[in-house]
Amino acid sequence: MEFVQTISQGQTMQMGGQLLQSLAILGMASQDLSEHLQERAEANPYVSYRAPAAFAARGGGDFDALATVAADRPSLMAHVVEQIERGFETSGDRMIALHFAEALEPTGWLGQSVETVALLAGCPPRKAQAVLEVLQGFEPAGLFAGSLSECLLIQAREADLLSWEVETLIRNLDLIDGRRAELAELCDCEVSDIPDILAQIRGLDPKPGLAYDHVPVPVFPPDLIATRSEAGWTVELNRATTPKITVMEDRLADGSADCAARKLRRKALAEARALALALERRGDTLLRTAAVLVARQSRFLDRGPAYLAPLTLEDVAAELGVHASTVSRAVSGRMIQMPTRALPLRSFFSRPVSNLPGAVAVSRDSMMNFVQQVVGEENPKEPLSDDAIVALAQRSGLRIARRTVAKYRSVLGLGSSYERRRRALGA
Repeated sequence: MEFVQTISQGQTMQMGGQLLQSLAILGMASQDLSEHLQERAEANPYVSYRAPAAFAARGGGDFDALATVAADRPSLMAHVVEQIERGFETSGDRMIALHFAEALEPTGWLGQSVETVALLAGCPPRKAQAVLEVLQGFEPAGLFAGSLSECLLIQAREADLLSWEVETLIRNLDLIDGRRAELAELCDCEVSDIPDILAQIRGLDPKPGLAYDHVPVPVFPPDLIATRSEAGWTVELNRATTPKITVMEDRLADGSADCAARKLRRKALAEARALALALERRGDTLLRTAAVLVARQSRFLDRGPAYLAPLTLEDVAAELGVHASTVSRAVSGRMIQMPTRALPLRSFFSRPVSNLPGAVAVSRDSMMNFVQQVVGEENPKEPLSDDAIVALAQRSGLRIARRTVAKYRSVLGLGSSYERRRRALGA
């Protein structure tokens, strides 16, 4: 009985180790996985490693720059994307924010205008501007500025240094060299006061982005590719980013080595086979997860963020028959290439907003689209109050609190009914 118990414990420990290895490999980005497999190949003679084609042609492809967001590096992009994940509730806003992030220069300044980013993101310039205002509150202060003056103004405001004189000087930096008398007149001070005003802004960082690692992060194709046909959406693994290993055969006869050597060989061969199985499971889990996401969110892909259906990690896990933490590992940092752009798999998820009993659940994105639509269709001279929007939502089978309407208006850049009426009458 004791002998059987010992064998059982050993099997449990082995299965537990294989499971942990599978989970660890599932959560690895392609580059990290490639490095891990290469290390295992160097340590295990039964593992033959082949790098992905995209890694061999590093830097040679014209891939979507958003694919770099999964890189686990102290880079400006990684720093910004982490704040985007926390700072925006809806996938639509996060996608606009990612377009702004893609336009960042190493200095931390924007390399494209708001209008250009809005065009690329497929949203109104006013909406893009509202997202930019949130981004300009990110750390470190000064990121997403359109110019040196704007960068310094953001930092001075954050540091509570923005007096009238400081603001005037920052807006007229071109007058510092050779035209200080003119600058002093604008600041309503003496020329001798200019150095004191300058001293207040010397601690500001004109290029906050340079504090981060600017060794170019290799841009790889996304892990998955989705294509659209008349039959619907199809998803496949991107083989160009998938490292491969081969388990070598044990060609040595057992009689050619002593007992200890044979034991080491069997252990190494078992580890190689377990590694190959974990790699196969990783690809299978990624593919199955992406297939569920694309199938569930086909309207979102075809028609835009307003049609994002409520979907949680738990929903996908239940359909796949796995734990939610497994789905979380599968989607973390993963990108999927669509026909026109690359999307993070995280953008396919949206928490449902509570609704009336018996009504169809809707996502936050859909609810925000409802608010935007009713405000856009209102009589400008008789704008809808937040209570009126709540009532219209209830008639449509949607339950939404007044404070939630106010929050969504703020995110959408829509003023209160009073502000909208005043703007309409003023026009």
